[in-house]
Amino acid sequence: MKKLLTFFSLLIIVNVALAQKNIVITLKNRADFARQEEAVVLSRQALEQRAGKISTGKVPVFKTVSGEVLPSQTDDLNNDDTWDEVIFLASFQKREKYNINITFVQPEQLPVFKKRTNARMAKLDGEKFLSSTKETMPKGHKQTDFSTTKMPLYQVEGPTWENDKVAFRLYFDPRNGKDIYGKTTSDLVMDKVGLPSDNYHVKNWWGMDILKVGASLGAGALAIQITDLQGKTTLARLGEGVEQTTYELVAAGPIRSIFRLQYKNWQPTPTEKYDVTETISIIASKFYYESAVTISGFTGEKNLVTGIVNLMSNKALQFKDKIYNYLATHDIQSENKDKLGMGIIVQQADFIAFGETPEEGSDKVLQTYYVALKAKANQPVSFKFYAGWEATDPRFADANHFENFLKSEINGFSEPIKVKIK
Repeated sequence: MKKLLTFFSLLIIVNVALAQKNIVITLKNRADFARQEEAVVLSRQALEQRAGKISTGKVPVFKTVSGEVLPSQTDDLNNDDTWDEVIFLASFQKREKYNINITFVQPEQLPVFKKRTNARMAKLDGEKFLSSTKETMPKGHKQTDFSTTKMPLYQVEGPTWENDKVAFRLYFDPRNGKDIYGKTTSDLVMDKVGLPSDNYHVKNWWGMDILKVGASLGAGALAIQITDLQGKTTLARLGEGVEQTTYELVAAGPIRSIFRLQYKNWQPTPTEKYDVTETISIIASKFYYESAVTISGFTGEKNLVTGIVNLMSNKALQFKDKIYNYLATHDIQSENKDKLGMGIIVQQADFIAFGETPEEGSDKVLQTYYVALKAKANQPVSFKFYAGWEATDPRFADANHFENFLKSEINGFSEPIKVKIK
């Protein structure tokens, strides 16, 4: 019996060892330009096809052949206590190709990487804001009236997300607008912004709130095209007419932060009702956030709309290519009265049209350049929203530089890093 137990113990050890075998991946930059800190995302499933079943609790470490450990993080996207994706950063010369070794270790054996992203929601508790990983908007919650209320229910009125380049916020109330905080530091600062001693409307050592949103879609807020009771085609802003709105933090790591917004029973017209999920992510070193939007409760196709405020800009910059398009503005349009470029990159396959809302009137969305996207039920449609402030990088003071920057981003997305798992 003892020999039999020993045999099975050895068998288990062998199987575990086989399941955790090291693997190699080949990365190739197919583009004719260098790339700095490109984000490479691999699924757990793809790794297990080559490495076998990954032991519970183990995480991958990525090393170059010279032994350099690349910054990485694992993310549990479906909240089942097991990571689903791993993201790491790698840099390339033009047309460069090289191998990366992957080993699997316990999380405590992973190097501590500098935290360069964050997503945060904080709610007022007495005189302090306490961070929360999940929050449901109270029924009847409205925009803060600062003439009668000293502090809002939520710090900076809603969730924030940032990296070492730029920060954003969302108004967690029926406005559901998106705003930009320009940064002059690579530090993560949004946990300290919006406290009683802080005035984010004037330039501080870290930056400031640089965008006036008004009745527009601001920095990538959402709407759909509808036909109103008078037969007029207009935009219905996501936020009003929602039965329940929920925020949930998915990840807040050194490389990437993700959160999810769920809008239950949104009724943009008396005869329509939808559920909407928006997943927002931000990656270290990038000047954009990405939004993936899924709408359910209909058949066929809807026109999902996102846009850029045009309060201080009289010209929309539009670019169409085979794979990606962009809508952009560049002007003296920051609240600091200096140059700010804003852009939205979308896939051509999702693109319907560019447009502009009225400057004034009774429409729910005003003063916005927008892009309409094809939305099919239960299928995500995504876009990337960019903010380039000259106080962050002086090169963004030049409109040509900003447009060339967006085009270079499109070139990169059109030629993704090729990954081969050996």
